[in-house]
Amino acid sequence: MQLLIAVLASLVLQAGAQPTQAAADAKKAFDEAAAYFQKNENEPALAAYEKAIALDPTRPEYFVGKGRTLARFRRYDEAFAAYGQALTLAPNDPMTLRYRGHNYINVRKLDLALADLTKAESMKKDDFGIYYHLALAYYLTGDYAKAAQAYDGCVRTSASDGDRVSCWAWQYPSLRRAGRTADAETLLEKITPKLEVGENQAYLDRLLLFKGVKSEEEVAATMGASALNQSTAGYGLGLWHLLNGRPDKAKEYFEKATKSDTWQAFGYIAAEMELKKMK
Repeated sequence: MQLLIAVLASLVLQAGAQPTQAAADAKKAFDEAAAYFQKNENEPALAAYEKAIALDPTRPEYFVGKGRTLARFRRYDEAFAAYGQALTLAPNDPMTLRYRGHNYINVRKLDLALADLTKAESMKKDDFGIYYHLALAYYLTGDYAKAAQAYDGCVRTSASDGDRVSCWAWQYPSLRRAGRTADAETLLEKITPKLEVGENQAYLDRLLLFKGVKSEEEVAATMGASALNQSTAGYGLGLWHLLNGRPDKAKEYFEKATKSDTWQAFGYIAAEMELKKMK
């Protein structure tokens, strides 16, 4: 009898240890995936996220990581499925809604993006990414007054000059198009070439163009730096012409912005939006 009790006790301990070990292994895989993701090593990141999910399918952050990685491959339908699984586990997580809302913008599902991002903003008012993408969704739907207001939150939650400039680059035209010309001019007073913006140089160039510090030729010369620059700088140049009463020249740049392969980029999407309005 004592032997039987000992065997049963051992089996109970083993049964209890299995999920604990699986959870630990899943966490290790998740940490590895996050490290790969940070380094833009997306293939191993995706494999590691999938391993984490296979070991422990109860953690919503594992599905979020998978979704964000799939989005880098432009596999958006699969990304939305992953976010959906995360929201099944944690229905009101604002960060999951932020990432899904961002990707809804990428695929032009702006109503769905606004639904996710307004809900996320109602729960979390200290996140730069929520405000940035919420304001952009308003901008792309033509609600410039709400976009300008949401960009105030974007600026408030910015952690660097690069973040702030990425907000201002969209807030400036939002203010202009909402009829708040004086506020737009006040914004430009903050813009100088000395701002340290890192990867957001194209956005700084847009603002310096509007301020008159950079020329059209200088900004146009940056379009060949990358496909992303083609869409970002191209949209900025088109916008500059459009808001200064030169629609034909604006159309030329909007068309150039949509000739790159970065169809998921915000400059491309915005240029596409402008061209539809011009038809």
